[in-house]
Amino acid sequence: MTARRLLTLAAAGAAATTLVFTGCGGSSEPAASTADTAAAASTAAADTTATTDTTSTTSGTVKQVDCMGAEEACSVKIPIGGGVSNQAYEVALTGTNLGEPTITPDTATDKGAYDLSDGTFTTGGSIYSFTLNSVESLPEGAYITLDFATKK
Repeated sequence: MTARRLLTLAAAGAAATTLVFTGCGGSSEPAASTADTAAAASTAAADTTATTDTTSTTSGTVKQVDCMGAEEACSVKIPIGGGVSNQAYEVALTGTNLGEPTITPDTATDKGAYDLSDGTFTTGGSIYSFTLNSVESLPEGAYITLDFATKK
């Protein structure tokens, strides 16, 4: 998983590097706020498709995705189009001090058309697991974005 995470961060390119160094050094500009950092991570992830691996367990299939960003904040886009029923996800986070995600549907998605449940942090806070359900009437290509940021 470490090699996959490194490749994912490399794919995020300069955006991830910018997030790491925001507010460092002798600049007279103030450090970026948590909201600014999360917004930058969301922008970095917007044009990048998350790597998805699938693992079968006795209780079903678990989709594993990588969060894109830096240690302070990351984002991941999860597809919900066409309906999803009790799909388990594990998100590999970029840091271990990230709080609960902010969930934002894309503009074509009704906010009441999906449900995330059983959200928990595991593996010392580096994995966020949840179960996803969405209605079948959502168009293909619909997604939600989960933005994680450093705990306040």
